[in-house]
Amino acid sequence: MKHVAHVLKGTACNIFIFLVLFALQACMFIVQVGPLTIPDPDMHPLSTYALATGQSLNPVAKGKDAHGNTVKQQSIEGDSRLLTIPGFANVLIVESISRATQGDSSRETQQSADDVMADHIVVPDGTHTNRSNAYFPLDYLAQAIGLKIAMLVNLPPYAQWQAARISNSILYAIMGCFAIALLPRWKSLMALLLVIPPVAFVASSLMIDGMIVALSACMVAAIAAAAEGKHLISLPHTAVFGVLAWALACEKLPYAFVAVAVLFLPSAVMTVRRKLEFVGIAAVLTGALYLPWSVLFGSSLAQVDVSHNVSVALSHPILTIGKIVHSMLFLGTFAYLPTWYVAMAAVLGLVWLVAVAYTVKQHWTGQVTLASWAGRHRFLVLGLVIAAAEIAAFVLFVGLTWNDLASMSRFEVFEGIQGRYALPILPVFLLGLVVVDNRNGRQPALAH
Repeated sequence: MKHVAHVLKGTACNIFIFLVLFALQACMFIVQVGPLTIPDPDMHPLSTYALATGQSLNPVAKGKDAHGNTVKQQSIEGDSRLLTIPGFANVLIVESISRATQGDSSRETQQSADDVMADHIVVPDGTHTNRSNAYFPLDYLAQAIGLKIAMLVNLPPYAQWQAARISNSILYAIMGCFAIALLPRWKSLMALLLVIPPVAFVASSLMIDGMIVALSACMVAAIAAAAEGKHLISLPHTAVFGVLAWALACEKLPYAFVAVAVLFLPSAVMTVRRKLEFVGIAAVLTGALYLPWSVLFGSSLAQVDVSHNVSVALSHPILTIGKIVHSMLFLGTFAYLPTWYVAMAAVLGLVWLVAVAYTVKQHWTGQVTLASWAGRHRFLVLGLVIAAAEIAAFVLFVGLTWNDLASMSRFEVFEGIQGRYALPILPVFLLGLVVVDNRNGRQPALAH
């Protein structure tokens, strides 16, 4: 029995389990669900197309939307069979997953593009929209590689989108393996988080959410690996932290909050100088690459006057904070979600609580004060704070861009919040399970 337990804790076993479970789900989703049956089908596919065809930095035209917000409209041109996204279905991922077993009625229409003659068009036009500049272009690198290869070998349009999904799945699988390999303990729990159906679906789609989950997992694993080290972190290791933080910020800024945990590593493994270098590397990459693109090209969709909402929020900060907290609590009720989703969340929560209890018990030493406990398990506390901050940040963003704060009642919940926003936060909960620091703050100890 001990031998079996040892094998199950091993890197090779957990990577094998991760790859098998992810591959089975990815194949099912790619075969059963159309590539355009996703949230925001006018954004993810067209952003992938823009990068694959070298149009991500096409000039933008500034203007105002119906709500008075400044927007930048980018135009891209090419194959009409791809740019018109025929048969798209703008549905939540819960609905997309359900269609994998019940049938995707939109898939046939999406496949019908293969039977249409190609035409050269420019989008947006009077009929078709385009949001190819909503996210940093390199966020779609994995999908663009597959799409470009499919274009070069002249595959039909539907197969081109599928090739983009396959390449996205492959890169996600590679990064997932790295995360599991780097994590010193609780590899099985990391593998479990990386293969739950919602994560497996986004990772095998045209969306960027799967890559955010993978980057978050790699950041957590890298922090844990650094804490285990018996030597000071080198400059290359510091640079890896900086690149991961930058990549997360480019995907969606709130998900980069996990990088703050690097600054809490014990001085025995990361000196103050290395921490300053880490901040500098992340700041330089963000300032040199992401911020110029954001100012010159980036544009977000909003359903309300954002500037007015910001004014309302600043004028009534307590009320706004109350609405954020209320919406966060509502998110935790799993309202309107199917039974299997609620059951999955309940199982994950129970497993995490058991793991926390086991970790605390393993490091319980006689008389423990609140201060000593907090010092030893500071990464557990830190992980919870970071997770709460990330959730609050995306709830606030949705509140400002999708809801009219002035007309909302005090106890009304923000509309537009999707459960998939919480998926990249899941690896953050592993921080406190792996890194347990002793009282002097210098010698790190790992949870067993």
